[in-house]
Amino acid sequence: MKGMRFFALVGAVLFASSLVAAQSVAEAAKKEKERRENLKGKTTQVVTNADLAKTQKKPAVATPAPVVDETQAGAPVGGAPPKDVSAAAPPETSAAALKSEARKKYEEKKAELETKWTAAKELVELLDLKMKALGQQYYSFNSMVQKDQIQRTISETFQKLQTAKADEVKAKEELDKFTASGGKDFIPAVIK
Repeated sequence: MKGMRFFALVGAVLFASSLVAAQSVAEAAKKEKERRENLKGKTTQVVTNADLAKTQKKPAVATPAPVVDETQAGAPVGGAPPKDVSAAAPPETSAAALKSEARKKYEEKKAELETKWTAAKELVELLDLKMKALGQQYYSFNSMVQKDQIQRTISETFQKLQTAKADEVKAKEELDKFTASGGKDFIPAVIK
C-alpha cells in the first residue's frame, strides 16, 4: 500500500511538471514567432571567405605623428618670433618644498625596494614548497611519473631556489643599506 502511494505521488509530480513545461514551451514558441515577425522586413548580409579575402588589412595599432613643441624645436613656427624660454622658467622653490619632495622620493624608493624584497621572499617560499611537494612525489608509491623525471625536476627547482635565495639576500642588503643611509642621496646639495 505504501508503495502505491509513493508511485502515485511521483506520478502526480511528473504530470504537473510536464504541464508546466508544456506551458513554457508554448510561451517560448509564441515569443519566437513574434520575434521573427519583427525581423521580416530587415535584410541581413552574409560574409563569405571571398569577401574576407578582398578586405584590406590595416595595422592593429596606429601611432600618431609626434607633436613638435615650439620651445624645443628652436625654429619659429609660421614666422612667429621665438618665445623667451627664460621668462617661462618656474621660480625658485623653497627649502621646505625641496625637503618634502626629497622625502617623497625617498619613501617611493624605499617602498620599491621593500616590494622587491617581499617578492624575492615569496619566490623562495614558493620554490621551497615546490621542493617539498616534489620530494613527497618522489617517495610516493602511487606516483605515475617516472623517478628520473621527478629527479630532473627536483634538480632544476633546486637551482632556481638557490638563485632565488641569493636574490633575496641581495634585495635585503640593498634595502638595509638604503634605509641606513636615511635618504641622503635624495636631499639636494642646496639644503645640505
